[in-house]
Amino acid sequence: MYFPLYIAKRIVKSSTTGYSGALVKLAIASIALSIAVMLISTAVILGFKNEISGKIYGFWGNIHITDVKSTRNFELRPIHNIGPIQDSILSISGLTFNIAPRGSAPRMKETKGGVAYVTPFITFPTIISTQKEIEAVVLKGVHTSYKRDFFDSYLKEGHFEIGADSTVSRNLMISAQTAARLNLKLNDPIDVHFLKDNNQIKRRLKVGAIYKSGLEEYDRKFSFIDMRLIQDVIGWERDMVGGLEVYVEDIDDAEPIADYIYQEILPTNLYAQTIQEKQSSIFEWLELQNINETMILLLMIIVAIINMSTGLLILILERSSMVGVLKSLGQSNWGVRKVFIISGIYIMCLALLLGNIIGLGFGWLQSKFGFLKLDEANYYLTEVPIEFNLWAIIAINIGAIIITAFVMVIPSYLVTKITPMSILRFD
Repeated sequence: MYFPLYIAKRIVKSSTTGYSGALVKLAIASIALSIAVMLISTAVILGFKNEISGKIYGFWGNIHITDVKSTRNFELRPIHNIGPIQDSILSISGLTFNIAPRGSAPRMKETKGGVAYVTPFITFPTIISTQKEIEAVVLKGVHTSYKRDFFDSYLKEGHFEIGADSTVSRNLMISAQTAARLNLKLNDPIDVHFLKDNNQIKRRLKVGAIYKSGLEEYDRKFSFIDMRLIQDVIGWERDMVGGLEVYVEDIDDAEPIADYIYQEILPTNLYAQTIQEKQSSIFEWLELQNINETMILLLMIIVAIINMSTGLLILILERSSMVGVLKSLGQSNWGVRKVFIISGIYIMCLALLLGNIIGLGFGWLQSKFGFLKLDEANYYLTEVPIEFNLWAIIAINIGAIIITAFVMVIPSYLVTKITPMSILRFD
């Protein structure tokens, strides 16, 4: 057996009693707690970002296509003859694009996927009223091809479905917030007031579904309706829509696909924009969470380094006589230092094992039972989200071992100050 490894294992096994044993155990416990905190914080922030962004993508899609003038001045302008545009966008199965800065040699990269599907929409500001209450909302008219998977998971009551036949649905899907403010229940009648050319047009509809996405800003503003009803009210033909929502197979491909659509497919009067650009304030807020994650990881690494260094120094000081004996038997300073560095790595591995059990176990319990709750009005979620990433877990564990191994070289330098003569004279 490798001599430094053999001695290191004997040192660690014998460090279970007395003053040094208690401190070594405390070091293991504190490092394990640091590793657990790093794993949990990474999983929480990743889960938080993915849950919030997933809600936004479900609400809006990944790419929006609208008229250029509508984008600039919010005037509702129709897009005509959308069939060929939809077909061209749907044919995108993958792209090769240049990621090099302008003016430098091209570096080509391929997207992970293409376009999943495209669906038209119309947004129209209206006023909805009951006998006693009135509320301003934005109606989002959706097509029969609208992907309802997102809202199916957030439906509180009812069922929002638009038939593919020629019959226009008169069901309205409102948020739980709107239902509470207007004191509405499922199947209640409701009046919707449209304003066109300074004339008011009223339609009597029915509450067909009530949803709650947790995105308070959206829940407060938006209600959903059959797009054809809006077209009939404002006098648009069936091939005239307010915009197109594009859903991509991989979210990382949204930007290059949006650029390709804008440059190669769309006419000059249309504009393609990713939802990250359109809702930039929310995504910038989500990116700020990376700073929190970095700070937590740095603090926990510092705690682990301090505790590991302290534990290693105690091991060296307590076994100074062993250091003198090893040196008198011909071991070099580096050979003795390796004994204690390996001892530190061995202790670190024990702490990692314990930390992973605590961190991953706590995360699994939270994802299973959701016992840590959040204020949905402030965080858009009802409970702390957990999403573990295998590569993040591997990186934290390997990074902790490598960093502490390098740092442990410094306290092991104390070995060079211990001489056999001083130890023998002391004894």
